[in-house]
Amino acid sequence: MEREETERKEEQHEGQHKGLQAPRRETIHNQHRRSFWHDYRQKGLYMITMVIEGRKRLFGTIVGHASGLPGTDEAPHVALSVLGRRVLEEEVPKIHRYYPMVEVWRVAIMPDHIHLLVRVSGTMAEGKHLGMVIRGFKTGCTRAWWRWQDETGLGGETPNTAAKRGEATSTAATLGGEAPSTAAGTAQGTVADVPKASPLGKEGLRPVLFERGYHDRIINRPGMLENIKRYMEENPLRARIREECPQLMERQLHLWIGRREYAAFGNLFLLKYPIKEQVFFHRKDPETGQPTETTEAYRKEHDRLLRIAEEGTVLVTPGISKGESLVVNDALDARLPLIIIQKEPIGEYWKPSERRFFACAAGRLLILAPWSLDGATDFSRFHQLNDFAKEICEATEMRILNYSELKAQC
Repeated sequence: MEREETERKEEQHEGQHKGLQAPRRETIHNQHRRSFWHDYRQKGLYMITMVIEGRKRLFGTIVGHASGLPGTDEAPHVALSVLGRRVLEEEVPKIHRYYPMVEVWRVAIMPDHIHLLVRVSGTMAEGKHLGMVIRGFKTGCTRAWWRWQDETGLGGETPNTAAKRGEATSTAATLGGEAPSTAAGTAQGTVADVPKASPLGKEGLRPVLFERGYHDRIINRPGMLENIKRYMEENPLRARIREECPQLMERQLHLWIGRREYAAFGNLFLLKYPIKEQVFFHRKDPETGQPTETTEAYRKEHDRLLRIAEEGTVLVTPGISKGESLVVNDALDARLPLIIIQKEPIGEYWKPSERRFFACAAGRLLILAPWSLDGATDFSRFHQLNDFAKEICEATEMRILNYSELKAQC
């Protein structure tokens, strides 16, 4: 009962801190969840992601370099701050302690966010659901943050003290249903600094650690679990690649190509290549009515496109039809230059899938998302994206508009 009362107060605190009324206590869903049809009281396997408010890097610092050998101190990993270690060693185990049916299989702590791989082994008690579990965990982490701030302000161990001792802990921790694999690193690295006193929020309330809500991904397909585990393990590597190769992992939210505005992620230099060619195939062959990818004409065109890409032509396509997606996959496999146009928006923290991420890091891929699509149906959007691909192949002008700088000048 005491823990439930603490969670209730923290929920009210979170709403008041943001200048909102205290939110209605949820039963199953909130606005950050992906699957509104899913019953989060039942058993299941999930990857949970929680982000620190304002993306402050409070959990630690990434050390190592992108070319470091896996399993060595030179490989990218997170040197945890005092707060990061407390979250890993004290707060994470409380989940299973308070909710025995919830097992934490794996933890990946990044400087500004945390991933949990959790398994709910059975139906929760009446009135309980996954959201309550995560809210309790976030409450505990917030209070650990407050304690850390109080200690540093009262002369306790400071983040810099831990850094001098070189106490870096791997965040690729495995708990619960799998064999433990937590390992202490030995890399010397600085850890995140924290204000020496907690600033007071609205009406004297101390600020919460995490952004409101969280993101969950339900793991329910063959092979998905292994992909999620690899994604969590490679998080520091991807972050280090973005830092070491900014020109290949560039993110632009307002990029004008010709007369149209896009958001972009990847190697912008591909737009400068002198020769670009559109990859466009209908779903069915206009003459025979057969699926296009089954025809001899398609095979010849497919081979021609890959051949000219090997000679330096950049292929441009939304990759929607089966014929287009086959070319995209084969181009990625062959490490060929490619520009993909997608209908999904690219925001400030959007990231591509693992395969496309590493293609961007290698300088072979640029992903574009138009800011506006007028089509009301998938069919019309399909043709509109292909029209955009044609425009990009023919465009001679590209410019970047940085709205943040523009706003600062006003």
